[in-house]
Amino acid sequence: MQAKSGVDMSEKNTAVIVMAAGFGTRFKSKRSKLLHELSGKPLIRYIADTLAELSPAQVVFVLSHQKEEIKSVIGENDIFSFAEQKVLDGTGGAVRAAMPALKNDIKRVVIIPGDTPVIPLSLIADMCNASGKAMLVAAELDDPAGYGRVIINRDGSVKAIVEETDLDDDRRLVPLVNTSIYAFERKILEDGLKKIQKNSQKGEYYLTDIVAICNKEGIRFDCVRHDEPAEVLGPNNRLQLSDLARLVWHSRAEILMEEYGVTIIDPYTVYIDEKAEIASDVEIYPNVFIEGGSRIEEDVKILENCRIVNSRIAKGSVIGPNVFIADSDIGTNNKIGPFTYVRPKTVTSDGVKIGAYVETKNIQVGKGTKIPHLSYVGDASVGEKTNIGCGVITCNYDGVKKHKTTIGSNVFVGSDSQLIAPVTINDGAYVAAGSAVTHDVEKDDLAIARARQVNKSGMAARLRKKLCAE
Repeated sequence: MQAKSGVDMSEKNTAVIVMAAGFGTRFKSKRSKLLHELSGKPLIRYIADTLAELSPAQVVFVLSHQKEEIKSVIGENDIFSFAEQKVLDGTGGAVRAAMPALKNDIKRVVIIPGDTPVIPLSLIADMCNASGKAMLVAAELDDPAGYGRVIINRDGSVKAIVEETDLDDDRRLVPLVNTSIYAFERKILEDGLKKIQKNSQKGEYYLTDIVAICNKEGIRFDCVRHDEPAEVLGPNNRLQLSDLARLVWHSRAEILMEEYGVTIIDPYTVYIDEKAEIASDVEIYPNVFIEGGSRIEEDVKILENCRIVNSRIAKGSVIGPNVFIADSDIGTNNKIGPFTYVRPKTVTSDGVKIGAYVETKNIQVGKGTKIPHLSYVGDASVGEKTNIGCGVITCNYDGVKKHKTTIGSNVFVGSDSQLIAPVTINDGAYVAAGSAVTHDVEKDDLAIARARQVNKSGMAARLRKKLCAE
């Protein structure tokens, strides 16, 4: 579903350092910020996937807090390696921790924060391939509060990075902010890191101090301005995470509409995961979630308030409204909903109807079968052209084990019946309404499993009189 960048990663002696060691305290969470999900995927996984696609010579992730969990989310790749920042002593300390892990033939180093999930692959490639000896990426904000300001010389190079706490009144108005994305010749970075002094107030080493070091030694520090701040400034709190997620969801919807021929009624209220596949001429109504590796085939209509997780919806089916489908395979021209709960391992053939307030789980349903309303069918197989009446329950659990119900083709199961598994209803059989079936029903038989009705003349009046007297 993603639009490909088509960038050229020609500079293969470049390493990328990903700073992923911080706590993210403003998230007010026991979990690392990098493990929080953005539009269906952890923040750090976006960076990992982007760099895997870019494929520089080496990627070093600097980890500390919850390092094993983050490492697991990042995954394995031949170009990935890991360094630990054992003491959280600032951004300069993080880069210092990564340097020993660099291969000997690395000549250029790009540094990016681990919490910039939507940084464009093309921007990282440009920083890798650029000729500047020292560079940073900056962005202009209408409200730059909270960010370090980038002060520019007349020739366009960087004069200084001034932290928010150190700004005077004039510089506080500067809209250009530091994104913490850098590129260096390796030798310049190594030399600069040796000269960074510990900040006396916070006891940390600030990578931003390397700007002054380069200027003092006559090394030009270039500024690359990026016009889309949201792409290069990661979320600092959960409100900003929500704002960024909204942009990501909407971007995916736009790609589907413009490049894949999908109709989305309201692209601001549809939430589609990155790995989901949506075919052309699909219609999606508001408040729909399509998650994981779900696959939606041509001419499917998904009505409002539906959630589809790791499931296939085959051509021409109508889903919804108010339907939840998980880990299932829905056949062609099905009608599922409204208010239907389709649990894992539900597999349907062509032309199946699963209607209002029906719950299914681990079932196989044959062509043309109907389960119209208010039923539970679990751990069962159902043949073709069978009708399951209102309120039918497959009683699959005896308190210890699950048991299977087998229902053949052309079967009619009357309303409010219980099929007590293990039990088989063979082809063509009828089950009378209100039956509790405990034995197999043979082909074309009629099963009636209920107490015979007895009407006692006048008994209701006598009973009422007695009760009132008491």
